[in-house]
Amino acid sequence: MKNPLSEMVEIVEKLRFKPSDIRIYALLLEKGEMRVSEIARELGLSVRFVRDRLKVLVKKGIVKRELVDRGWVGYIYIAEKPSRVIEKIKTGILGELEKLERAFVD
Repeated sequence: MKNPLSEMVEIVEKLRFKPSDIRIYALLLEKGEMRVSEIARELGLSVRFVRDRLKVLVKKGIVKRELVDRGWVGYIYIAEKPSRVIEKIKTGILGELEKLERAFVD
């Protein structure tokens, strides 16, 4: 039989953000749109690391990515509004709890 507490730990781990994710999001909130290289330089992180973390943040819907053509073609990243981030997190938690509840219904 599954253990509901271990299942809850898995849910929390899945929804958790790394400290670097929080720093990236906060920087984007402060500065607005930025390129990967600008974020990396500002935070003292490698471009590759920032790119990897941005992929996760975009997938979670915390950051938006837009293709631009401004004499150069590339992506810029923009922080999602805090109210939308809170709503996404809340929806994610509720969805995971509903799955857990269905799994342990007697």
